[in-house]
Parts: sequence; C-alpha cells; structure tokens
Amino acid sequence: MPAMLSLVPNDRRRLADELPSTAAEAASLADRLEEATRQLALTRTLLAEKQRECAELACALAHDAHLDALTGLFNRRKFNELCAAEIARSVRYATPLALIMVDIDHFKRVNDEHGHLMGDRALVDVARVLSERMRATDALCRWGGEEFMILAPHLDLGCAVQMAEKLRLAIAHADFGPAGALSCSFGVATLKESDRAIDLVLRADTCLYRAKRTGRNCVATQAEGHAGCG
Repeated sequence: MPAMLSLVPNDRRRLADELPSTAAEAASLADRLEEATRQLALTRTLLAEKQRECAELACALAHDAHLDALTGLFNRRKFNELCAAEIARSVRYATPLALIMVDIDHFKRVNDEHGHLMGDRALVDVARVLSERMRATDALCRWGGEEFMILAPHLDLGCAVQMAEKLRLAIAHADFGPAGALSCSFGVATLKESDRAIDLVLRADTCLYRAKRTGRNCVATQAEGHAGCG
C-alpha cells in the first residue's frame, strides 16, 4: 500500500507539469484555426470578386463582339442574328419587314482628298445622322466599309421608301465639316413569302446597285424604277 500511495503524488505532479504545455498548445491550435478560418473567408471573398469580374468581362466581350469598333453600331454578325430573328417574327405574326441598304456616295473621294482619319469621322457622323432619325424599333448596323443596313419591322414597301427618303434628305442637308457635302444611295426591299435572310439582303443590294447606277443620292426599290432622286 505505501508503494501504491507514493505513486499518486508523482502522477499528480507529472500531470501538473504537463498541463501548462497542453493548454498552450490548445491555445496555439485555436489561434491557428481562427487564422485559417479568417484566411478562408478572405479567399472566398476574393474568389467571389474575381468571379464577378470575370462575368463582367465576359459580358463586355460578348457585347463588344456585336458592335462595330468605329461607329458603335451593330456589326455584320449581329445583323445576321437580328435579321433571322425579325424574319421569324414577321412570318409568325404575318407582319411586314423592310430592309434598307445604305451606301455613302463617292466615299473613296473623302479618303483620297482628306485622309482616312477624316473618312472615319465621316462614317461616324453618317451613322449618327441615320441613328438619330430612326424609330426605336429599327436596327442600324454597319454592313462593312461605307455600307449600312437598317432593319425596319412593321414597315411595308411604301412606308420604308418614305423612311429612306427622309434619311436621304437628312444626309444631303447635314454638315460633315471638312469632309464636305455627302450623299447616300438607298436600296429598299421587303420580305416576301419563303424569303431567307440571304434573299432579302440580295434584293436590297440589287436595289442599291440600281440607285447607284442611275445617278446616286436616291432611293431605289424592288418595284420598277426608283424614287426620291436628288
């Protein structure tokens, strides 16, 4: 019994010696756990911020992919999407759809006489004049070079010609600064039964070619002749 009793104090002293170390380790572990939790929360916050930035960048890139870098108008890719959608809507609801193709007359002269920077400015100014005189439901796109496309839902041929004539006069009377007076030719076509997008575009292009061949600064349609010559 004495030998057994002598072990109890020794065990108590050993445990007492170990307790401060164990408490310190526990406190250190708690501190490390708290720091790791804080770092994890910070990492999650930073990750969420980066994800938001990536989403905004992706949205901006998708937006820019549909815009012409110079004029800010819809580009040809976006026009193709809009044209297909408008044709489908026109067919579904049996509503008219007009396409107006616009070309700046003698645009090469502007570049040759005033330089390409002035030519770029003229393109931007023409785009502005056109966009300011269109309906909210119309879509103005830069087709390429000095050519533009206007998708005009719910317009029959007669109304589309009136719209094109209004735009023609606006361009003819606008002040384009050092580029001098400018004019545009217009080709107007409307959707026919069983038309695909390419059919509508080709018909508008044919009308535009007729307008340019017959003197420029006028509106030509898919009907015989042309209207609004200046």
